[in-house]
Amino acid sequence: MINSFHDTHFNRSEKETVKMPDIEIPCVQCKEIFLFTEKEQDIFYQRNMTPPQRCTKCRSKKAAVADDAPKRFDIVCDNCGKHDLVPFQPKLGRSVLCRDCHEASRSRARVA
Repeated sequence: MINSFHDTHFNRSEKETVKMPDIEIPCVQCKEIFLFTEKEQDIFYQRNMTPPQRCTKCRSKKAAVADDAPKRFDIVCDNCGKHDLVPFQPKLGRSVLCRDCHEASRSRARVA
């Protein structure tokens, strides 16, 4: 099945659009069957990546325990007071927002 992914993508021209069926792949870690959708296949192809061997849950777990995983820092949001984790070390004297408040401020900035 995985070979069909490469065969379908690497033998087509840039402008040619090929409908690819979703592929069911067994996770090498938990053995559960997961769906490798047409959209995901296209993304993997565009980034020149090989098809995934692990389901989304197992990929997340593996990334979280990796040595090069980004360190997360506890914060208290200056806007709403909620506790959250951020991928950078906050600097003294600078405000820091939780994910929800940060997304809300970004969407307000786009509208303005």
